Amino acid sequence: MKIKLIILLILGSCPLFSEDIVLNAMKDEMKRNISKLQFENLNKPYFISYSIYDSTSYFVSASLGSIKQDNFYISRDGKVDIRIGNKDFDSSNFISNFDDYKPLRRNFPIEDDYDAIRKVLWLLSDDGYKAALEKYSQKDAYRKKKDIKEIYGDLTEENPVVHIEKEPEFPQFDFNKYKEWVKKVSNIFRKYKNIQDSDVNLNYSILTKRFVNSEGTFYKTYSSQFSVSVYIQTQNETGYKINDSKDFIYNSFLSSDLTKTEQQIENYARTINDSYKGEKIDYYVGPAIFEDDAAGEFFNQLFVRNISFNPKPWAEKDEWLKYYYDIPKLTERLGKRIFPAFISVYDNPLESLYNGIDLTGSYKIDDEGVKPEKLEIVKKGKLLNIYSSRIPYKDIKKSNAHGRGSLYSFISPSAGNVFINSEKTFTHNELIEKLINMGKEQDLDYVLVIKKIGRTSENEKLIGDPIIAYKLDIKTKKEIPLDVSEFDGIGFRALRDIMATDNMYLVYNFNQKEPFYSGNYIPTSIICPKTILIQEVELKKTEKKTEKKPYLKNPYFN
Repeated sequence: MKIKLIILLILGSCPLFSEDIVLNAMKDEMKRNISKLQFENLNKPYFISYSIYDSTSYFVSASLGSIKQDNFYISRDGKVDIRIGNKDFDSSNFISNFDDYKPLRRNFPIEDDYDAIRKVLWLLSDDGYKAALEKYSQKDAYRKKKDIKEIYGDLTEENPVVHIEKEPEFPQFDFNKYKEWVKKVSNIFRKYKNIQDSDVNLNYSILTKRFVNSEGTFYKTYSSQFSVSVYIQTQNETGYKINDSKDFIYNSFLSSDLTKTEQQIENYARTINDSYKGEKIDYYVGPAIFEDDAAGEFFNQLFVRNISFNPKPWAEKDEWLKYYYDIPKLTERLGKRIFPAFISVYDNPLESLYNGIDLTGSYKIDDEGVKPEKLEIVKKGKLLNIYSSRIPYKDIKKSNAHGRGSLYSFISPSAGNVFINSEKTFTHNELIEKLINMGKEQDLDYVLVIKKIGRTSENEKLIGDPIIAYKLDIKTKKEIPLDVSEFDGIGFRALRDIMATDNMYLVYNFNQKEPFYSGNYIPTSIICPKTILIQEVELKKTEKKTEKKPYLKNPYFN
């Protein structure tokens, strides 16, 4: 009897499954459209997928002890992917207009009304079919105009998958309690007169995803995310404006430690405030340490993002991609050494914890309905794999279950939980001593310790500039805050220039920006050494212009 029940669950035929009105409406409208959607003698769709997102969200924002905004909302939204052509060449992955490269989506009724949901799916399908017909014609004309011979296909062959998760019992969220906490924490910034503006935002969301495609794949998943984000604006003594943020992200509010988070926010505020009088730098060439958040972003910006988001879409105007799409730059180095031999990397979305800490990049099925496994990416410094979705590329003919996206953008290959392992480790103090000794060998007066870098938004720059950085005086071993500065020409060589790493590891949970100009964010985790020693970086004084400071002081500190 138990075996029969399990089989029924897998097939989606048990009462529990059949009561999902939304999923049933999606499947029924899918069958109708894949068999009957056709205008006169024009092509029928060969592939259709529907995605519907149910979201319950709590949000509060406060500044200097006062709530600026708070809301609670429930929404249901969906998108459609309808394709004309075949898996070798179809209407997808083509930018014909700078502003319209995004999925067709609509709001859905939040009540489980079968007919109302099918009506919205019908309208969405009709819009999607018309758009796909036009897009196919434009893409085919572009192919002929450019005489493109190398075509790798538009959709991989994958086996149908059914994945239905049991709905978890999400704990009751005491919104009033967390609103009071946000007010309290935002009041911390009253202590720091050098910070011009600050906000503390808290968001807790519960998400149910449903997906159905015309190949027989369907799934239903549940997830939640709890985040606290701090935004600051300051202007240092020389007049340079600094805008920065810091996030604390968990899979559930139960995983958060509010006391610890409050202490971390206090430390962050103090550090930014104390960097008001940073020492200027003309030019620096020498060793550097990246630690904490800077270590996580070093690996993300130079490595993870550059093996994601491939292949790029075709575009009517090639220059659009420069501004519209974050093009990865390591994808052609498969089989080549990109790290020192003591570094290896794998991705495993199936892991949900590391040493008791949430991994927010976890998932059991990707957004295209492909189930992930542990993926070996780098072995002894050599790049073995890049992230792939259901878009083929050269010798990549199958997805490795890293097709990830959001309601607002198309799916593209992206990371889940990235584990970066090192076989050459030392304690943090030993790494500092190594850094100082390297500086002495080069007759330097100081060396660099970088604790936070910005996220780059410029396609030409591979890595964001320092936000929190220090000169470490070689004689006194004193850390002195650094004035606003910029990396000069830092490239992928920096990955190979890693000399050693910390024996302690950092869980860096963050929301990865999608590659699209109008993209959203994808929960991601990087598990990496807390400190990395780099043989050489180049730093120069910033080319940004200073701005006039406010004529009057902040009235609170007047």
